[in-house]
Amino acid sequence: MNTKTAASLFEVLTSETRLSIFRLLVKYAPAGLVAGEISGMLDIPKTNLSFHLKTLVHGGLAAMEREGRHMRYRASIPLMQEAIAFLTAECCTGGPGQGGTLPAENRTLPMAPGCCGSGSHGGGGTVMDAFGTPGGGELVREAVRATYAAIAGGQRRSCCGPGSSCCGDPGGLSQALGYGAGDLAGLPEGADMGLSCGNPLAMASLKEGQTVLDLGSGGGFDAFQAGQRVKARGRVIGVDMTPEMIALARRNAAAYRERTGYANVEFRLGEIEHLPVPDASVDVVLSNCVINLSPDKPQVWREAFRVLRPGGKAFVSDMALFMPLPAGVREMASAWVGCVAGAALVEETRGFLEEAGFSEVVLAPGPGYVRRMQDLNDPLYRQIAAALPDGRELADYITSLSIEAVKC
Repeated sequence: MNTKTAASLFEVLTSETRLSIFRLLVKYAPAGLVAGEISGMLDIPKTNLSFHLKTLVHGGLAAMEREGRHMRYRASIPLMQEAIAFLTAECCTGGPGQGGTLPAENRTLPMAPGCCGSGSHGGGGTVMDAFGTPGGGELVREAVRATYAAIAGGQRRSCCGPGSSCCGDPGGLSQALGYGAGDLAGLPEGADMGLSCGNPLAMASLKEGQTVLDLGSGGGFDAFQAGQRVKARGRVIGVDMTPEMIALARRNAAAYRERTGYANVEFRLGEIEHLPVPDASVDVVLSNCVINLSPDKPQVWREAFRVLRPGGKAFVSDMALFMPLPAGVREMASAWVGCVAGAALVEETRGFLEEAGFSEVVLAPGPGYVRRMQDLNDPLYRQIAAALPDGRELADYITSLSIEAVKC
């Protein structure tokens, strides 16, 4: 592959929509997907989807084959592998004619997997080694996406230790966070996965007719409860970056409609740093233990401000730090997807909101949540505790944080 061919290939993927389609086709390789399946999973109108699929096929990144009345699309994985080989052909050599390997302190890009004989990214052994370098944030995002896809698919019960639930019984945790037993009983089965760290609905006091946006909506836990509060004249939009979570939430939405009679909750695939929502179109932004997972938190708050109408409010439960975590904890990928290592300092969080344009910012720490998680003796929390200095516990560093803010 030459430079011109590689440039043309990557130009096709400069569209976020086409990149999402290609990633989905790679996931479902080699069987591929028919157009209707892609449209449903990514919530792309069929007229727009047709254009993007044709562009991928023309660019060589996808192949199509007629299957009865439908067209099946498959990712051209060998071509992408060839492109990756082209990009990494001179990995760690210092460039043509220079020979040798750059000293570690002079490297500015993370090494490709397997590059220079290393069997792990960057030679460091954890996904977090690349964080803070170009492309590192995307690696973190992929680790988070993979974890929550496994939760949605039932291969994993929580964001903490695999095969266990850091939250114990999800319903028990939710009630401890202030969710009413009646509200929980009215949820579709499987909507409460024990992924909360607070109760943004208790802060929001939603009103009938409001439009609500839930960032990182998961299986629809907060979205469905919000839908019952804004009633038929209101609307709730859930956004999640994991196709498996979106599929789960949409299945749950059918049970919600049947149970309540409301058709007022929808779910869209997208990243909370780039919301698929128009400017000034929602009254309330909610989020529950999600923003800490983002590698670009200031951008999340800028997006939240953008989509709110003047006078709109944000009500968020998240994780935040009282003091910086030790390096050994920050570098644990499991601690990131477990909502610990990615948390920002409390006062940093205030700065993110104010820089985005929010006013009347109120931050209320709730360290009791972390102590409860420690008491449940989850393997992740035991692992983190072992990495802390003597005499310290996790609650000294991290807290659940209730956040309220207004767009004036």
